[in-house]
Amino acid sequence: MQKAFIIFSFLVLPYVYGQENKASEITIGIGILHVNTTYPIYLYKDINDTLPFADIVFKKHKSGTTTISTALDLKPNSISEGGTHKADRELIKSGLAPTSKKLNFIVTEASEYYFKVVTNKETNEAFFIKREKQHVYYKTKGALFQNSCSNCADSNYNPRWFIFETWERYLKRVHYIEKPNLILYDKPNGDIIFKNNDHSFLPFNVVEVKGDWIKLKKATGRENMFDASENYDGWTQWKNGNEILITIIESMFI
Repeated sequence: MQKAFIIFSFLVLPYVYGQENKASEITIGIGILHVNTTYPIYLYKDINDTLPFADIVFKKHKSGTTTISTALDLKPNSISEGGTHKADRELIKSGLAPTSKKLNFIVTEASEYYFKVVTNKETNEAFFIKREKQHVYYKTKGALFQNSCSNCADSNYNPRWFIFETWERYLKRVHYIEKPNLILYDKPNGDIIFKNNDHSFLPFNVVEVKGDWIKLKKATGRENMFDASENYDGWTQWKNGNEILITIIESMFI
Protein backbone atom coordinates (compact mmCIF):
# COMPACT_ATOMS: atom_id res chain seq x y z
CA MET A 1 0.00 0.00 0.00
CA GLN A 2 1.35 3.38 -0.92
CA LYS A 3 1.85 5.99 1.74
CA ALA A 4 0.99 9.56 0.76
CA PHE A 5 2.31 12.71 2.38
CA ILE A 6 0.23 15.88 2.05
CA ILE A 7 1.60 19.08 3.52
CA PHE A 8 -0.41 22.31 3.43
CA SER A 9 1.72 25.27 4.37
CA PHE A 10 0.15 28.60 5.30
CA LEU A 11 3.24 30.21 6.79
CA VAL A 12 6.60 30.72 5.14
CA LEU A 13 9.34 30.02 7.65
CA PRO A 14 13.12 29.83 7.14
CA TYR A 15 14.49 26.34 6.70
CA VAL A 16 16.37 25.48 9.89
CA TYR A 17 18.57 22.47 9.31
CA GLY A 18 20.21 22.40 12.72
CA GLN A 19 16.90 21.94 14.50
CA GLU A 20 16.20 18.78 12.49
CA ASN A 21 19.58 17.09 12.86
CA LYS A 22 20.92 17.21 16.40
CA ALA A 23 21.17 13.47 17.06
CA SER A 24 24.69 12.17 16.49
CA GLU A 25 23.38 8.85 15.11
CA ILE A 26 21.86 10.59 12.07
CA THR A 27 24.06 10.29 9.00
CA ILE A 28 24.82 13.66 7.40
CA GLY A 29 26.80 12.26 4.48
CA ILE A 30 28.75 14.30 1.95
CA GLY A 31 25.98 16.57 0.69
CA ILE A 32 22.36 16.95 -0.39
CA LEU A 33 20.53 15.76 -3.52
CA HIS A 34 17.54 17.89 -4.58
CA VAL A 35 15.16 16.07 -6.94
CA ASN A 36 12.46 17.27 -9.31
CA THR A 37 8.87 16.76 -8.15
CA THR A 38 7.37 15.93 -11.56
CA TYR A 39 8.93 12.70 -12.83
CA PRO A 40 9.26 9.43 -10.86
CA ILE A 41 12.38 8.78 -8.81
CA TYR A 42 13.57 5.15 -8.98
CA LEU A 43 15.40 3.65 -6.01
CA TYR A 44 17.66 0.60 -6.17
CA LYS A 45 18.83 -1.63 -3.30
CA ASP A 46 22.08 -2.37 -5.12
CA ILE A 47 23.74 -0.33 -7.82
CA ASN A 48 23.96 -3.42 -10.07
CA ASP A 49 20.22 -4.17 -9.86
CA THR A 50 18.37 -3.79 -13.16
CA LEU A 51 14.94 -3.30 -11.56
CA PRO A 52 14.21 -0.67 -8.88
CA PHE A 53 13.22 -1.78 -5.40
CA ALA A 54 10.79 1.15 -5.05
CA ASP A 55 9.83 4.44 -6.65
CA ILE A 56 8.59 7.85 -5.60
CA VAL A 57 5.82 9.33 -7.76
CA PHE A 58 4.24 12.76 -7.87
CA LYS A 59 0.63 13.71 -8.55
CA LYS A 60 -0.26 17.33 -9.14
CA HIS A 61 -3.69 18.47 -7.93
CA LYS A 62 -5.92 21.27 -9.19
CA SER A 63 -5.60 22.90 -5.76
CA GLY A 64 -1.89 23.47 -6.42
CA THR A 65 -0.45 20.82 -4.13
CA THR A 66 1.46 17.75 -5.27
CA THR A 67 1.08 14.41 -3.50
CA ILE A 68 4.35 12.55 -2.99
CA SER A 69 3.70 8.78 -2.84
CA THR A 70 5.89 5.76 -2.20
CA ALA A 71 5.75 2.34 -0.56
CA LEU A 72 8.79 3.26 1.52
CA ASP A 73 8.75 4.71 5.01
CA LEU A 74 9.91 8.02 3.62
CA LYS A 75 11.61 10.41 6.05
CA PRO A 76 14.00 12.37 3.81
CA ASN A 77 16.17 15.31 4.69
CA SER A 78 13.41 17.72 3.65
CA ILE A 79 9.96 17.34 2.10
CA SER A 80 7.16 19.72 1.15
CA GLU A 81 4.26 19.23 -1.23
CA GLY A 82 3.63 22.93 -1.67
CA GLY A 83 0.65 25.09 -0.82
CA THR A 84 -2.71 25.51 -2.48
CA HIS A 85 -3.19 28.21 -5.12
CA LYS A 86 -5.46 30.04 -2.66
CA ALA A 87 -2.90 29.93 0.15
CA ASP A 88 -0.12 31.01 -2.21
CA ARG A 89 -2.16 34.02 -3.39
CA GLU A 90 -2.56 35.10 0.23
CA LEU A 91 1.18 34.76 0.79
CA ILE A 92 1.95 36.86 -2.29
CA LYS A 93 -0.51 39.54 -1.11
CA SER A 94 1.42 39.65 2.16
CA GLY A 95 4.71 40.13 0.33
CA LEU A 96 5.85 36.55 0.89
CA ALA A 97 6.91 33.86 -1.56
CA PRO A 98 4.54 30.97 -2.28
CA THR A 99 5.24 27.62 -0.63
CA SER A 100 7.44 25.59 -2.95
CA LYS A 101 7.42 21.85 -3.55
CA LYS A 102 10.59 20.27 -2.27
CA LEU A 103 12.18 16.86 -1.83
CA ASN A 104 15.83 16.31 -1.01
CA PHE A 105 18.01 13.62 0.51
CA ILE A 106 21.28 13.30 2.36
CA VAL A 107 23.92 11.80 0.01
CA THR A 108 26.39 9.31 1.49
CA GLU A 109 28.10 8.34 -1.79
CA ALA A 110 28.31 10.00 -5.20
CA SER A 111 29.93 8.92 -8.48
CA GLU A 112 29.48 9.48 -12.20
CA TYR A 113 26.98 6.58 -12.18
CA TYR A 114 24.88 7.02 -9.05
CA PHE A 115 23.98 8.73 -5.78
CA LYS A 116 23.42 6.77 -2.58
CA VAL A 117 20.77 8.61 -0.57
CA VAL A 118 19.26 8.27 2.89
CA THR A 119 15.50 7.84 2.45
CA ASN A 120 14.77 7.54 6.17
CA LYS A 121 16.92 9.77 8.35
CA GLU A 122 15.64 8.08 11.54
CA THR A 123 16.73 4.57 10.53
CA ASN A 124 19.45 5.55 8.01
CA GLU A 125 17.80 3.35 5.36
CA ALA A 126 19.50 4.14 2.06
CA PHE A 127 19.04 3.41 -1.64
CA PHE A 128 20.82 4.15 -4.92
CA ILE A 129 19.53 6.63 -7.50
CA LYS A 130 21.16 5.91 -10.86
CA ARG A 131 22.32 8.70 -13.14
CA GLU A 132 20.41 8.51 -16.43
CA LYS A 133 21.26 10.05 -19.82
CA GLN A 134 17.85 11.70 -20.17
CA HIS A 135 18.31 13.60 -16.89
CA VAL A 136 20.30 16.74 -16.18
CA TYR A 137 22.52 17.13 -13.10
CA TYR A 138 23.46 20.49 -11.66
CA LYS A 139 25.94 21.43 -8.96
CA THR A 140 24.07 24.52 -7.75
CA LYS A 141 20.53 25.83 -7.52
CA GLY A 142 21.71 28.84 -9.51
CA ALA A 143 22.47 26.59 -12.49
CA LEU A 144 18.92 25.20 -12.34
CA PHE A 145 17.49 28.72 -12.22
CA GLN A 146 19.53 29.75 -15.28
CA ASN A 147 18.08 26.82 -17.24
CA SER A 148 14.50 26.95 -15.94
CA CYS A 149 13.01 28.76 -18.93
CA SER A 150 11.48 26.36 -21.48
CA ASN A 151 11.11 29.05 -24.19
CA CYS A 152 14.45 30.90 -23.81
CA ALA A 153 17.07 30.48 -26.51
CA ASP A 154 19.98 30.40 -24.04
CA SER A 155 18.35 27.96 -21.65
CA ASN A 156 18.99 24.20 -21.69
CA TYR A 157 15.63 23.43 -20.14
CA ASN A 158 15.10 19.91 -18.84
CA PRO A 159 12.38 19.22 -16.23
CA ARG A 160 14.08 15.93 -15.28
CA TRP A 161 16.64 17.69 -13.10
CA PHE A 162 18.71 16.86 -10.05
CA ILE A 163 20.97 19.12 -8.00
CA PHE A 164 23.82 17.66 -5.97
CA GLU A 165 25.31 20.11 -3.50
CA THR A 166 28.30 19.14 -1.44
CA TRP A 167 28.15 20.45 2.10
CA GLU A 168 30.73 23.09 1.16
CA ARG A 169 28.68 24.44 -1.77
CA TYR A 170 25.52 24.32 0.31
CA LEU A 171 26.95 26.12 3.36
CA LYS A 172 28.49 28.83 1.21
CA ARG A 173 25.19 29.73 -0.48
CA VAL A 174 22.65 29.57 2.39
CA HIS A 175 21.12 32.82 3.65
CA TYR A 176 23.02 32.71 6.93
CA ILE A 177 24.09 30.43 9.76
CA GLU A 178 24.18 30.97 13.49
CA LYS A 179 25.59 28.97 16.38
CA PRO A 180 24.68 28.82 20.06
CA ASN A 181 27.64 29.25 22.43
CA LEU A 182 29.70 30.57 19.54
CA ILE A 183 33.48 30.55 19.88
CA LEU A 184 35.68 31.82 17.02
CA TYR A 185 39.29 30.77 16.50
CA ASP A 186 42.06 32.27 14.38
CA LYS A 187 42.39 28.89 12.63
CA PRO A 188 40.95 25.38 13.11
CA ASN A 189 41.96 24.23 16.62
CA GLY A 190 43.84 27.51 17.00
CA ASP A 191 43.62 30.39 19.46
CA ILE A 192 40.29 31.86 20.57
CA ILE A 193 39.64 35.34 19.17
CA PHE A 194 35.98 35.79 20.21
CA LYS A 195 33.30 34.33 22.51
CA ASN A 196 29.64 35.26 22.30
CA ASN A 197 29.30 35.52 26.07
CA ASP A 198 25.99 37.40 26.03
CA HIS A 199 24.44 34.88 23.58
CA SER A 200 23.37 37.67 21.22
CA PHE A 201 22.01 36.88 17.76
CA LEU A 202 24.94 36.89 15.32
CA PRO A 203 24.22 35.80 11.71
CA PHE A 204 27.19 34.75 9.57
CA ASN A 205 27.99 33.73 6.02
CA VAL A 206 30.37 30.85 5.35
CA VAL A 207 33.41 31.65 3.20
CA GLU A 208 35.48 28.47 3.58
CA VAL A 209 35.01 24.88 4.72
CA LYS A 210 37.74 22.56 6.05
CA GLY A 211 36.38 19.27 7.34
CA ASP A 212 34.46 19.95 10.56
CA TRP A 213 35.42 23.63 10.51
CA ILE A 214 34.04 26.71 8.71
CA LYS A 215 35.43 30.21 8.30
CA LEU A 216 32.86 32.94 8.88
CA LYS A 217 32.20 36.55 7.99
CA LYS A 218 29.41 38.90 9.04
CA ALA A 219 26.23 38.10 7.11
CA THR A 220 25.75 40.40 4.14
CA GLY A 221 23.28 43.17 4.99
CA ARG A 222 23.39 42.38 8.71
CA GLU A 223 26.73 43.96 9.58
CA ASN A 224 25.06 46.48 11.91
CA MET A 225 24.21 43.63 14.32
CA PHE A 226 27.89 43.24 15.19
CA ASP A 227 30.11 45.20 17.59
CA ALA A 228 32.55 47.18 15.46
CA SER A 229 35.26 46.80 18.10
CA GLU A 230 35.30 42.99 17.89
CA ASN A 231 37.09 40.71 15.39
CA TYR A 232 34.65 38.22 13.87
CA ASP A 233 36.78 36.91 11.01
CA GLY A 234 37.47 33.45 12.37
CA TRP A 235 36.78 29.74 12.39
CA THR A 236 34.31 27.57 14.29
CA GLN A 237 33.21 23.93 14.18
CA TRP A 238 30.02 23.36 12.19
CA LYS A 239 29.83 19.65 12.93
CA ASN A 240 31.32 17.04 15.20
CA GLY A 241 31.25 13.79 13.23
CA ASN A 242 27.56 13.35 12.36
CA GLU A 243 26.34 15.95 14.85
CA ILE A 244 25.57 19.34 13.30
CA LEU A 245 26.45 22.17 15.68
CA ILE A 246 25.02 25.14 13.78
CA THR A 247 21.59 26.38 12.77
CA ILE A 248 21.28 26.88 9.01
CA ILE A 249 18.80 29.33 7.54
CA GLU A 250 18.63 28.32 3.89
CA SER A 251 16.31 31.11 2.73
CA MET A 252 14.04 33.81 4.05
CA PHE A 253 11.22 35.77 2.46
CA ILE A 254 10.31 39.19 3.82
